[in-house]
Amino acid sequence: MPDHSKELVRLLCQSVISGGLQKAVFSGPRIATESIRRVDVRPVEIRDGRRFQFTLQTETQQTHRNLDANEAAAEFTRLCQGIYRNVRLVTDYGTSEARESGKGVWFLKTTTPSVSSLKTDGKLSAPEVESHNRVRNYLIPEGVPCPFLINTGIMSRDGSVRASHARKFRQINRFLEFIHDIADALPLDRPLTIVDFGCGKSYLTFATHYLFSGILKRECHIVGLDRRTDVIDTCRQIATSLSLQNLEFHVGDIAGFLSHDPVDLMISLHACDTATDDAIAQAIQWGSSAILAVPCCQHELNELLPERALPPITTYGITKDRFAAIATDTMRASLLTASGYQTQVMEFIDMEHTPKNLLIRAVRRKSGSGGTKAASDKALQDVRQLRRQLQIEPLSLERRLSELGVLPLSENMSRSESGAVVDFGKGTGRPDAGSLHGQDRDAAS
Repeated sequence: MPDHSKELVRLLCQSVISGGLQKAVFSGPRIATESIRRVDVRPVEIRDGRRFQFTLQTETQQTHRNLDANEAAAEFTRLCQGIYRNVRLVTDYGTSEARESGKGVWFLKTTTPSVSSLKTDGKLSAPEVESHNRVRNYLIPEGVPCPFLINTGIMSRDGSVRASHARKFRQINRFLEFIHDIADALPLDRPLTIVDFGCGKSYLTFATHYLFSGILKRECHIVGLDRRTDVIDTCRQIATSLSLQNLEFHVGDIAGFLSHDPVDLMISLHACDTATDDAIAQAIQWGSSAILAVPCCQHELNELLPERALPPITTYGITKDRFAAIATDTMRASLLTASGYQTQVMEFIDMEHTPKNLLIRAVRRKSGSGGTKAASDKALQDVRQLRRQLQIEPLSLERRLSELGVLPLSENMSRSESGAVVDFGKGTGRPDAGSLHGQDRDAAS
């Protein structure tokens, strides 16, 4: 049986020395305890010229390193010879997929692009290398007319971004980058189903449709859901006027939505308070491949925190409120990890735009991936230890996941004789808890 390890190293090194690299991905660590689960590489332009940006992803964060061509080639060799079992390489001339068997033998498959995707010099058409010092190379570029952005008033008909919507334009592109980075984690063998809970005016719903249908050329079916009839009517009119296929909008809430197909990607942007928890729990119950949530209005923990819980932080109203928001989102991220996801908490947009700038991104781990059980157990233990320190009962997401059987019952919950979940001290008594606020989403975003 042939071993393609030397050919793989040659292709990797050649891609950076020749300048033909578009993207490289290393995944599947050989050792379960390896903290860096994945490495993404792409070319960038900085003051010193072209460099190759290595993005190192752990369970909870990303770090970046910029290397020159020789350094990148040496690092490529190290990563595939001793660290990772899976490699994906995209160059100007084709795409190579490589994997290492349990016996240490590498299998390599290279596909060349179709004639229609080649430029006149025989190379694969590719986006320009992103520059760190010039105008940013957005997935939806400024200056190129984009129908849904024109229809929603963000762009003029010549493709220029209106000054009053510049922040919204940057936010849309940033959001698409978050999705684009994990697109490979979504199923490749069938059309995708995507649900946007609390879609509001649906800027990001339209953008997600544009990304998959227009840029990635992936067949998908997208549903936008919101409780406000007026915004849903507007979104339907835009979709109809642009003749957008496989994009629909419905009036409703999270609890009442049923999907006949597996939901691969769940989006929840600024769903108010515990509506974010409802959306996350529903996506976990579906077994969604990926979840992106930007939480908003984290009142639940703030109202439960006793003043004596963590003085002096809980003594002052504003510090207590901000701590409650951070603690809530931290527990949400850890509960996603406990539920079998690789989870990151990331900055969505710059602080000067909105204080609601955290995005939780979770990608379901593949069954049998190394360290999954240990990571899940530790994440759940961390959440429950934090709750004990704060002297609080389980919050909405933990309760919901326990009720669904995703997580074991906590010390604050038990089952009645009939088998129903009984939660001691459940809820805050607020009638608006868990509601979706499209207005809040649109204003804050």
